Amino acid sequence: MQLNYRLRIPKTVYRRTPVIILHGLFGDLSNLGIVVKSIARYCYVVQVDLRNHGRSPHEQSMNYLVMAQDILDLLDHLLINKCIVIGHSMGGKVAMTLCMLAPQRISKIVVIDIAPIKYNLHNHDNIFHAIERVNISGVKNRNEAAHLMRQCCIDQTLILFLLKSFHQGSWVFNFSSIRNNYIHISDWNTYQTWWGPALFIRGALSSYFDDRYLHDVYHQFPQAHICMIPNAGHWVHWDNAIYVLSRINEFIIH
Repeated sequence: MQLNYRLRIPKTVYRRTPVIILHGLFGDLSNLGIVVKSIARYCYVVQVDLRNHGRSPHEQSMNYLVMAQDILDLLDHLLINKCIVIGHSMGGKVAMTLCMLAPQRISKIVVIDIAPIKYNLHNHDNIFHAIERVNISGVKNRNEAAHLMRQCCIDQTLILFLLKSFHQGSWVFNFSSIRNNYIHISDWNTYQTWWGPALFIRGALSSYFDDRYLHDVYHQFPQAHICMIPNAGHWVHWDNAIYVLSRINEFIIH
């Protein structure tokens, strides 16, 4: 499979390891733009639409092994032998899977607000319900879709995030495949230990990462450094951008 991607090449001479950027569920390659803008000053950066998202192909299968293999195929296509991977939420799980699938090709990982655990299957029930309501209604514009989604008790920020992928009455992401494979997206298999450098960034106000998961992180990533971002929820890179960017840049450069 050929994933859709965007290259960011620094204007100055670069010698650092290329960086791959992976978005979360229902997102696309533009989601971590604030991170890309910061590190593209000195690194070759590849922004990726994961399968069933953005402009990448739609497929029936969707689990972390196939998504990680998609990234390895892209690395081969771009002639990248070794890279740093930054992933938010679902993208963070893809990054962790890459460490297990091809450990020799991953230099470092940055995992943003997700842990190597199996999550509750009902975490996104309200989102699925809201999207299905929009689909059934047949509305064509974002204002009408937003009105329907607010009735499902979804936060306005989340609604705006989702509607970035709503165009002329259709969703850019492959909703049916995401819904059908959500059991795999929520799941996690404990793999062999990866001893490379790993930075885990967690939002202090997020429900996706708390102290219960520390054992799972250190068991699979013994060299992990965990950084808690104050005044931040799941979208830590938006809630406290300065703090997040400083941690990521320091980790990549050193």
